[in-house]
Amino acid sequence: MGKTLRDCCLACIARNISTISRLGTFLSVRDKEILLERLCWHGLLTTQSIPNVTYHLFSDTLQRVNLSYCNQVDDKLLEVLSQSGCKPTYVTIHECSSVTNRGIISLSKILWDVEELKLRRLKQITNEGIQSIASKSLKYLNLRKCDGITDAGLIAIIRNCPNIEKLNVCELHKLTDASLVFVAQTLGSKLVKLKVKDINLITLDSAFALGEHCPNLSKAVFESCVKLGGDGLVHMAESCPLTYLDLSFCYKITRNVGLNLIELDVSGCLELTDVACISMVKHCRHLEKLGMMNLREVRGTELSRLFLDKRAENFKCITLSGTKNLPISVIKAIVENCSNLEVLTMAGLKSISDEIAFSVAAHCRSIMQISFRNCDLTDLGVCQIAIHCPKLVMIALAGIHDLTDKCIIALAENCPCLNELYLSGCAKITKQAVTYLMDCAIGWVYVNHSTPNAPFGLLMAKDLDKGEYTRVDDLPLEPLVRRTNAIHV
Repeated sequence: MGKTLRDCCLACIARNISTISRLGTFLSVRDKEILLERLCWHGLLTTQSIPNVTYHLFSDTLQRVNLSYCNQVDDKLLEVLSQSGCKPTYVTIHECSSVTNRGIISLSKILWDVEELKLRRLKQITNEGIQSIASKSLKYLNLRKCDGITDAGLIAIIRNCPNIEKLNVCELHKLTDASLVFVAQTLGSKLVKLKVKDINLITLDSAFALGEHCPNLSKAVFESCVKLGGDGLVHMAESCPLTYLDLSFCYKITRNVGLNLIELDVSGCLELTDVACISMVKHCRHLEKLGMMNLREVRGTELSRLFLDKRAENFKCITLSGTKNLPISVIKAIVENCSNLEVLTMAGLKSISDEIAFSVAAHCRSIMQISFRNCDLTDLGVCQIAIHCPKLVMIALAGIHDLTDKCIIALAENCPCLNELYLSGCAKITKQAVTYLMDCAIGWVYVNHSTPNAPFGLLMAKDLDKGEYTRVDDLPLEPLVRRTNAIHV
């Protein structure tokens, strides 16, 4: 799958936005929205281009504003945006380190009609900025990892936006039961999805409040909330129509709850054994997502039955990384029968080889995220996945030391939607190949490629005869032969 003509044209415009006159008059509203987000993704929102961006792209018709991964997005830019007269319904500001409370306060003036608001990883945001936001139209609020927000800030925004249906407050480490109980009491039956990850101060009081006040809660994430008590979670599971429950790294399972679950994550529940696997096979008839990472006591032989009947086609996400005792029969059953898989993580499983990669390429054409960290793969396996799984957006290959630029070129030329790439420890992969991949991708690509194990002076090159990438810096130098036109009689 290659880039569309539209994508190629937008990429060309993004790189020449300062030289095209009257650009805004030729672009649709959606084109302006896409250009704005891609300028941020590719670091093209520079000091020189910002005046042209604000002039051509900021208009009163903008509906979706996505400003992500860009340090050039600051308070001044948000002030200009607020003066454009637009009334966006979807706003995302993600990992823009220059944004402070001042910018959020300016932005809040145009958020009266916003339905989806994502303010993620904004380290300088505190209660002062959050308290200025008010919208009765807001349905989805994501404040993930805005560490400066406390109970007072969350209570204020919930009071100002009382119709929220989906709430993400993951990694807001200063929150306590006080704010989550207020969330449950205020949002009540409107709350459908809640993510509360890695907050160590909440206890069973929050779970009891959710069970008592939120009868429509269908999705709950409590990953790494280590103080949550079992009784509170059981009460919530029995009172709410949960279809997704994430208790990974926080809860000792003591009884069967939620037999109608569609998504279940029990990763890191170290006391889980094969008895629980037998129960899953017997009772879980509708699972689409299953998380069982880092379960050292689970062999999971019985799990293969989940993937050998008609239930296999339901699975979209399976995460088994670190559960090292899984037999190869379970892994083969998954990749051969779960044809609708979109997410598959099997990091650290030494039984993973090119054979499994070939099977993924043959049977899992819809795969979007895949992790084979520290597995025994080669370029051949990765290339097959790249060629036959063009929808890939994330692939993790860290710790596979024999991979070369060959697989990176295959990913660059076949997976234009890729936006996450993990290659730490892959010393034979060069920065030039990674840069080529980033240039080929449609969007911004996060790359983790730390190679402290790389030999000094490493140089890889393509063997034109074999079509393979090999190391050439250690080849012996051949003496130069002087050629002359002399004719010997």
